[in-house]
Amino acid sequence: MSNSTEVKQAQRMKWWTEAKFGMFVHWGLYAIPGQGEWQMYSEKIPVKEYEKLAGQFNPVRFDAREWVRIAKEAGMKYIVITAKHHDGFAMYSSSVEPFNIVDATPFKRDPMKELAEACLEEGIRLCFYYSHVIDWHHPHSVHNAANNTWDYRMEEKDFPIYWNSLAKPQIRELLTQYGPVGLLWFDTAGGLSKEDSEDMVAHVRSLQPECLVNSRVSHFKGMGDYQSKGDNETPMYGEDERPWETPMTLNRTWGFSPKDQVWKTTESLVRKLVHIVSKGGNLLLNVGPSPEGTIPGESVERLKELGEWTGRNAEAIYAASASPFPYEFDWGAITAKPGKLYLHIHNDKWPKTGKLVLRGVRNRVSHAYLLADPGKRALETEQTFDDGLQLHTLAIGLPAQAPDSYVSVVVLELEGENDIDSGFTVLPSGSLKMDIPSGRLTEGYVIAGFEGGGPVRNAEWSVMVPQPGTYRLSLVSFRRTDAVLEEGFKAGVELVMNDRPFVGIPKEDRIITDSPACQHPYSEVHSIMGEVEIPRPGHYSLTLKSALIKERHSKFTEIWQADPVKLRSVMLVRI
Repeated sequence: MSNSTEVKQAQRMKWWTEAKFGMFVHWGLYAIPGQGEWQMYSEKIPVKEYEKLAGQFNPVRFDAREWVRIAKEAGMKYIVITAKHHDGFAMYSSSVEPFNIVDATPFKRDPMKELAEACLEEGIRLCFYYSHVIDWHHPHSVHNAANNTWDYRMEEKDFPIYWNSLAKPQIRELLTQYGPVGLLWFDTAGGLSKEDSEDMVAHVRSLQPECLVNSRVSHFKGMGDYQSKGDNETPMYGEDERPWETPMTLNRTWGFSPKDQVWKTTESLVRKLVHIVSKGGNLLLNVGPSPEGTIPGESVERLKELGEWTGRNAEAIYAASASPFPYEFDWGAITAKPGKLYLHIHNDKWPKTGKLVLRGVRNRVSHAYLLADPGKRALETEQTFDDGLQLHTLAIGLPAQAPDSYVSVVVLELEGENDIDSGFTVLPSGSLKMDIPSGRLTEGYVIAGFEGGGPVRNAEWSVMVPQPGTYRLSLVSFRRTDAVLEEGFKAGVELVMNDRPFVGIPKEDRIITDSPACQHPYSEVHSIMGEVEIPRPGHYSLTLKSALIKERHSKFTEIWQADPVKLRSVMLVRI
């Protein structure tokens, strides 16, 4: 990519990278039965039967200004709404397909037009979700897996007919009828050729050059302007080389589902937002409006409370960059701006000693204060340097009680440009969690005594251990609800530190219920591998070998939610 192209790309992306927080809206005919947006496929509902839902769809309580107000007060900067989902129903006035909300329902209004007007008034970017490959209503839509084969015969499908007579013309409608569109959010591109993917991106660029395109426009890696992570998936440190976004639900489903009452708490949502921003990403948080056109009260309540927190802490979120440290902190997370670090401390992790210790800050701290304190009264700080270990330590004096709700922010103003030791150093608490892609990845060999499971790879770190002692080594994995951990690790694991090897199949020793990174349908599982003695302070090599370590540069994007067990991190804890 040339310098001029990189500059143009950065300019196009600027609003999005600064926004950090958006609203996802899954709304369509599937709201009526309330069984989720995949019901037509899962129950093999015939097209003629499914079309009858349109005659019942009359969301008379829909109020575009109210929706936009809810999003804005939550601190969201953009809205992505399903203009067409996999069922093929257009939630706008489409001249190329009568199966749309204006022509096929008693509602007769175009909610996208009303949202475009409301977003323009409030300074919110309107964006559209469009299912460009899966369309169960159209006889010629072809996906690599999820096709309508109960109404249509696969051998009679002719994908170019669908592509050229519906998909591309509807994209033209969306990009010419509603003013400036922030981005087009494509979904599930399995089986789409690279040529057709590039054709769609070029089509969008020809209509609105500044409109962003997400990576799900293609299953080939590197397409689009930014990386859409898997549903509810927060990536690991070192996993993504370009901007990314996590689409996440407030409960467990995307479309309206009155049976799904498993709602994330406001505290959990604040922590997840902070965690995602600290890793350099955006959070796209979903609501599923009712058939009447209202956003569920449980969603509205949480978004209001979330907005109260983002309003007080906007400086530490919007336009902030990722933490300069390549690992998580057991007390919270860090975001950054030039000359500033923002320490987001979970209230239940607020230091009882009245002091927070942070290693690796080389700058002199000129001023430290609580973001919730309008007077910016100085917090006491002490900085020391261990010449032998080349280790910088900062101690920050804190009040006895956390000043804000859920997560409280400490601001560090630094002299000069941010200068941080980004090496792996055990935290003052005696723990350190290292995500797999943050290590040096190499090809490995089959672990003795185990077979199968694909190619083995190595991840290696150099770890500074400031305090000697006995350390427990554990693995962190995400296990899908229908998976067995031991089966996922059937090829074995080998972990070596200070010449001490640990070989075996990880077991489910602990489940973390309040993980800021793990969402349904996965659970965060910790597996103890053993204990190692560290005789003296210094740097130690740690190497992990496993068939579950992903290669860094694959041809295709990872299939979302496909892996039953995902190996995430190695954790070191002094005991």
